[in-house]
Amino acid sequence: MEFRVEVESDAGYPVFIKGGFNGLAGALSYTLVHRGSGRIYALDLGKDHHNPSCNNVGEKHKHRWNEPLRDKEAYEPSDITAPVTDPVAVWTQFCAEAKIQHRGVMHRPPPIQMEIL
Repeated sequence: MEFRVEVESDAGYPVFIKGGFNGLAGALSYTLVHRGSGRIYALDLGKDHHNPSCNNVGEKHKHRWNEPLRDKEAYEPSDITAPVTDPVAVWTQFCAEAKIQHRGVMHRPPPIQMEIL
């Protein structure tokens, strides 16, 4: 499941958020993208990351833009405590840390359908 939504700001920054959840793979990501620069901030759960400095970051990590490395360096956050299986709670924690005010409703994903009925 995926979504993409524009971010409204008083300054009018050209920014949007992408979200993706794969219940079968146990992967979740929320990404803040600047149209001119690319990914400037992201949270990934359920997939390891290998930093340019050759250290591995676990299955829960964040990317934050910096000039020399762009979005390539990741770190393990302590503020995301909800599990990958609860994308709504993870979204709430992501928004709180990123100071994003979400005024809509995010619904839980439907259960995984394993067979075609």
